[in-house]
Order: sequence, then structure tokens, then C-alpha cells
Amino acid sequence: MPSCPMPRSFRACLGLFSMFGMLLCCLACGSGDTSPSPRRWVVSNVHAADYPTARGLEDLAEAVQGDPRLASHLTLDLQLGGVLGNEKESLEKLGFGAVQMVCSSAAPLAEFSSTIGVLTLPYLFRDGDHMWRVLDGPLGDELLASLTPSGLVGLAWYDAGARSFYNRERPIRRPEDLVGLKIRVQKSEIMRRMVTSLGASPVSLGFKEVYTSLYTGNIDGAENNLPSYRSERHFEVAKHYSLDRHSMIPDLLLVHRPSFEALGDAQQLALRQAALASSQAQRRYWQEYEAEALATVQAAGSEIHRVDDVAAFQAAVQPVYDELAGTYGDWIDRIRSVE
Repeated sequence: MPSCPMPRSFRACLGLFSMFGMLLCCLACGSGDTSPSPRRWVVSNVHAADYPTARGLEDLAEAVQGDPRLASHLTLDLQLGGVLGNEKESLEKLGFGAVQMVCSSAAPLAEFSSTIGVLTLPYLFRDGDHMWRVLDGPLGDELLASLTPSGLVGLAWYDAGARSFYNRERPIRRPEDLVGLKIRVQKSEIMRRMVTSLGASPVSLGFKEVYTSLYTGNIDGAENNLPSYRSERHFEVAKHYSLDRHSMIPDLLLVHRPSFEALGDAQQLALRQAALASSQAQRRYWQEYEAEALATVQAAGSEIHRVDDVAAFQAAVQPVYDELAGTYGDWIDRIRSVE
């Protein structure tokens, strides 16, 4: 039976459907671009979007998007405010690649590198400038490299401020001023040893219990950075804030090593450069944040006491160093010798 010629109008409809199908395919593939889509990296951080660390990560994400070496290869999906868990949980996810990047305090990283734990020692640094000379120099690079065997790549250091003492009773300018005070500390054996070495009594309390305990006199004081002293309104019940800066533990920007090594050399270099730039910006954000906190608590009547020389405090906590000398080898001397 002879085939029936296809009506011209039907052929035209088929052509339209074919063109429509090709258009949908092009849209699905990115306007006809058959190159692979950028890798999506999930970035976890515990802080809210207005916190200096989160702002630094926002800068990093924008830098990645705006760098032609990275934009077609990588995109950063920021998950802020602890939505993916606390720092320990985020680091566990990072370890097996469930997230690709984390910005975390150096404190929990002692589980991944015993060397990193040296940064948790009290009065390790003379001041903030000394800390950054260490971290931005060869020793800082060595500390970052110590994480590599654990499957992590350290890209940059972020500022997390300095913890200092505050209390209801008196200024603290010398170690003797702490004698007899009951001081709330974190659940950290090093912090407990530090407070004991200074002649005070360490008290372990949940962070949310500190205000009431200060108000009732169950504790005399606590220790934390200025923004936390402000945000938790501890300045209302503990007017004396002494800038001894006994704990200066930085944050680290970390990447899942297999994810990092899946990038090409050019992309790895570009990401390192973007991370360092975000680190510099984040430090400026932290300085602004801390200055705002200082102005707020002073306006509310807090007395801010400067501690210009921590040598006496360093001498008082020497027993802590003696106990840990075998753990950190010559790292303490190397850090303190940096001018």
C-alpha cells in the first residue's frame, strides 16, 4: 500500500516540537554549554551571618564567584549559624567529605593534630601582634601543614579574639589579684589548671548559667572575649573587665583534602589566595566588632583595666607548661622566640 504523504502542517508541527525539545535541552545544559557544572562545596560555620567570621566567609564566596580561575569550577554554599551542627560535628562531617569546608576554632583540632594544641596554652602570646607574626609566618604554615595527614587542608587563619578575666570584686592587673576568686571556666583541663595556678578556684558551669551565678554571687567572675561579655550582658553583674588576654585561640579555614586535590593547580592557588584575602578582611571585621563591644560596655559603666605586661602571669602559669612540655616539644620556645 503506498505511503500517504505527510501533511505539510503536520510536518511543521513536528519541526516546532523538535525545536522546542532542543531548546529545553539547551536550557537544562546551561544555554548549550556542555562543560561540567561547578563543583558545589558546602561550607559550615557556627556563627550567624552578621558575625565577623561569617562575613569573612561571605567575602570568600564572592571572591570565588568573581575569579575566572574558579567561577566555572567551584561554588561555595555557606551554611551558617550552626545549622549543620557544632564545631566538633562539622569537623567530623568534613573528615569524611559530607561537607567540603569548615571554619572552626583551633581548640577542637587538637584531636587531628597534637601540634595544633599548643595554641590553647594560656599566655602563649605576648599580645595580638605577636600572635599574627607567628601565624602569618613559617611557624603558622607548619601548624597548618600538621593537619594534612588527617585529610584536612588548612588555608588561612581567622581572628577569634582574646579571652580575658572579668569579675564583680576588683580590677585584675597582677596574678595576685585573682587569689581567692571563684572563676567560671570552660570544660577545659588547661583552663582549670591555669586558674588554679593563678590562685583562683575554677568552677565549671554552662555558659547560660553564668549571668545568674554572677548575680547571686555563686561565682565571682568568668573569662571570655569582649563581644561575648557584651552579648550575654555579663557587664551588668561584673563591672571589672581586665584585658589580660590569657587565651588567644584563632579560627582556621579548613578544606576536605580529597576535594581540594580534585581541583587543578591553578584553582588550588586561586582558592588559597582568596582565602588569605578573606582572612585579612575578617580580621578588620573583628576589630570593628570588638571596638563596638568595648564602647557599649564602657557606656554601661564597665571599668576596663589594661594589662600591658603579661610576664608575671606567664611565670605564674609555668607549672602548666612544665606538665605539657613533653607534648609540645620545642614549639613553645619557637613561638615565644618570634619577634
